[in-house]
Amino acid sequence: MSKKWTTVDLLRHARHDWLNQLQLIKANLSLDRTERAKEIMNEVIELSREESRISNLKTPNLSEYLLTYNWLKHPVKLYGKVKGESGDFSLFEDELLHTTDELCDVLNNSISGYEEYSLTVTFEPEDHRVSYTFVGNLSDQENTLEKMKNIFSTHKSMALIESYIQENKCYFEFQLTS
Repeated sequence: MSKKWTTVDLLRHARHDWLNQLQLIKANLSLDRTERAKEIMNEVIELSREESRISNLKTPNLSEYLLTYNWLKHPVKLYGKVKGESGDFSLFEDELLHTTDELCDVLNNSISGYEEYSLTVTFEPEDHRVSYTFVGNLSDQENTLEKMKNIFSTHKSMALIESYIQENKCYFEFQLTS
């Protein structure tokens, strides 16, 4: 599922990300683009807040997966979002981790072209809902969607509420029940 990170690995990746952000800010300030530097700082602040909310879902393995996935340079970027304050998803951690990992695997093997691809997992703690939104073109859309539906159908605690597929976007929303 996920790589076993050492403390040094984690610190190296986190430091690398922070240095990249600081270099962007510094470069924009040196070019007298103070508004852009402020925008980047606000983006970094919001990203840090989002990472904090993800870390507080009471799902340590899933949180680690979401926070470190993009460090391994997959074609599909994975993002986590929490609407409102963090909640307790501990009862569903194994299913959510398995579902997210399987979806990432299917999507990484089903993309076409060299555009940007993303999968966003959105948590709604108040209602115990989770949605998955994929943006990008799929090489074999029908087969990929079938694989995705099979992944979702294996989990008894995930009741499908809504789904739709557009030209380059797939959306699935679930109610979690114990």
